[in-house]
Amino acid sequence: MDEKLNRRQFFSKSIRSAVGFVSEIVTPALEQERTFIRPPGAQDDELVFLTLCTRCGVCKEVCPVSTIALFTAVEGAKFIGTPYLDPNKTPCTFCNKCIEHCPTNALEHSADGKPEPIGTAEVVKANCLAYQGVMCDHCVRSCPVGKAALSLRGGKPSVSKQFCTGCGACVAGCIQDSNNKGMIVKSYRPPGG
Repeated sequence: MDEKLNRRQFFSKSIRSAVGFVSEIVTPALEQERTFIRPPGAQDDELVFLTLCTRCGVCKEVCPVSTIALFTAVEGAKFIGTPYLDPNKTPCTFCNKCIEHCPTNALEHSADGKPEPIGTAEVVKANCLAYQGVMCDHCVRSCPVGKAALSLRGGKPSVSKQFCTGCGACVAGCIQDSNNKGMIVKSYRPPGG
């Protein structure tokens, strides 16, 4: 170890070591903690998605209901320009235009052609009118999947995580004001994903 480093070489090696540490230790931890929702067809492995996504913004441009947004610098350099959506604000119709126009397969059709879940709806019992004794089924009637995903049980909404796609139509259908919705969609993470 007689190698002498000048200042530039020392800092260069130090930075490469730090980047290696971040990518090997911190990045996988961040991936597992992901709480945001990617568009339909997004690669399950966040690192693969980030590698494939060129941040071109085409998915956002072709979304007919403006569900897709792009991350800004506020969310961190790793995510800048990558797409996400919030079905709690604007439901996803699963029209698949984002998938069809993705030039790199960061978004791709499932093998069976059926919509892959992007999230899972949950009842917010404290806000749900049905749980307060009011006869209400607006969320159930709004669900495009139907009773397999969202049905009434004892007069109260019940979500089947097996069939819910996380589109957010139930949230939009809820008649409570936007700050007190009786439904919420949370990020779906496949087992081992």
